[in-house]
Amino acid sequence: MMKYYRYSCCILLLVLFCKYTTAQSYDANFARPINTEKGKFVYLELPPIKTDEGVLYFLDRNLGASTADLEFSDSWGDLYQWGRNTDGHEKRFSDTTLIRANLTNINHRLFIVDEKKSNDWLLNSDDDLWQGEKGENNPCPCGYRLPTQKEWKALLRLGNEMKVSSGGYYYISIANGQLKLPCSGLRSAYTGNFQHLGTRGYYWASDAVSIGTSGCIDFNKEELVTNISIYGFRAFGRSVRCVRSE
Repeated sequence: MMKYYRYSCCILLLVLFCKYTTAQSYDANFARPINTEKGKFVYLELPPIKTDEGVLYFLDRNLGASTADLEFSDSWGDLYQWGRNTDGHEKRFSDTTLIRANLTNINHRLFIVDEKKSNDWLLNSDDDLWQGEKGENNPCPCGYRLPTQKEWKALLRLGNEMKVSSGGYYYISIANGQLKLPCSGLRSAYTGNFQHLGTRGYYWASDAVSIGTSGCIDFNKEELVTNISIYGFRAFGRSVRCVRSE
């Protein structure tokens, strides 16, 4: 009886937390699959991966991906500008605007093109928007967050290999296939165009590095190696893979 009571309290706290954040919500009974955006996208949780930075539980696909099957481009998902909410800008069919934002919560669905190359979609950079579960614009389902740069590095230390699906799409296999990330491409901050679809992967980390830049991980099929970028410009559109930790 006591065990059930504690579990119920956790559910209540999680529901309250979800209510007061912009994170995508999921069923309060902790059931899987996790339904987001009114059931449009469904995510499963992968088995735990033990790393030097703790035990990590990743979702099985990128945010916005309708499948986890790497044979299909539908596994690529959305491309987010760092720090932005799930407001529609991340969709691959979203239109663009040349007007940078002065608010962290934008009232439109447009991908902001930064022609002046200031490297941020915001006029005044905000480093806290994606910091953990409580980040103001955390785009992950409730209870999840973006990986940190240290967590990405710890994962890669477990071993990684570039592979290609039968459909010709490249992906990286980490820790003997415990985590697979598709080469979902990049959306340019300077033009709004898409680049390197199916051949390079660009994933955000939660870390803020400097004004207009944040942590990320990049990998590509040409070199068949994985590089940890020092930073990525926040106005670029990159993939998001959510995680939680013990």
